[in-house]
Amino acid sequence: MAKLVHGTDKDWEKWGKENPYFGVITDPKFLNSNMADASLREFFSSGERHVEHVFEAIRAKILPEFNPDSILDYGCGVGRLVIPFCRRAQTVVGIDVSPSMLEEARRNCGKYGAGSARLLSVDEFWSLPASTFDFVHTFIVLQHIPRKRGKEIIGKLIGLLVEGGIGAIHLTFSNDRGRMRDVISGMRTHSSLLNGLLNKVKGQEFGRPAMQMNSYSLNQVFEMLMLAQCSKVSIEFSDHAGTRGVMVYFQKAPAPLL
Repeated sequence: MAKLVHGTDKDWEKWGKENPYFGVITDPKFLNSNMADASLREFFSSGERHVEHVFEAIRAKILPEFNPDSILDYGCGVGRLVIPFCRRAQTVVGIDVSPSMLEEARRNCGKYGAGSARLLSVDEFWSLPASTFDFVHTFIVLQHIPRKRGKEIIGKLIGLLVEGGIGAIHLTFSNDRGRMRDVISGMRTHSSLLNGLLNKVKGQEFGRPAMQMNSYSLNQVFEMLMLAQCSKVSIEFSDHAGTRGVMVYFQKAPAPLL
């Protein structure tokens, strides 16, 4: 795929340069101005808890003997999940659109004993060969990506799975913000002036980039999984401040027994 530059890419690089941890978890305690040792420990502990939960869910609902050798995490940010994935697999690849996020992830991986992780750009992601990974994962990422591009990413992630491999893909599918707030949110991503003015109304820095919040059609996602011969689908719902999400677990059809 040819290199593309999207407005959201520039926004995420700005987050990566100025507030990388807040860009991953939007809690004020993770702003650079508020970060302390306790906040940093809490940040990475949350990643360990998430990964442990994902492994338990897959073993309970999809594949009891789940123990992947190769893992890809799309939207890895500063390495919050890559680090615990490295404790569980020989090969771990993290993908992010922001060079600054990836640089911070490299520092964190070295600091926390995950130096074996490969951290790649989105352009490198599209060049990865099919049927490469036992497990592909993305969490609280796709909602910040325009739907058309997000569906292409989902298709690529499915294609990267080996036969019998497992996927875990998090999506948002609805919210209770109302049509007008959705329209304003979309306008903010296309107008830095409007976004800056609304930031000031909220008492925030004028230049703080907007975060898109996009809902996906679960019907379309399930059709993609069906056409790719994925099975054993299981879902977990979540609700964060009125934004409703779902983690979709699935298995790519195993190779037939000879």
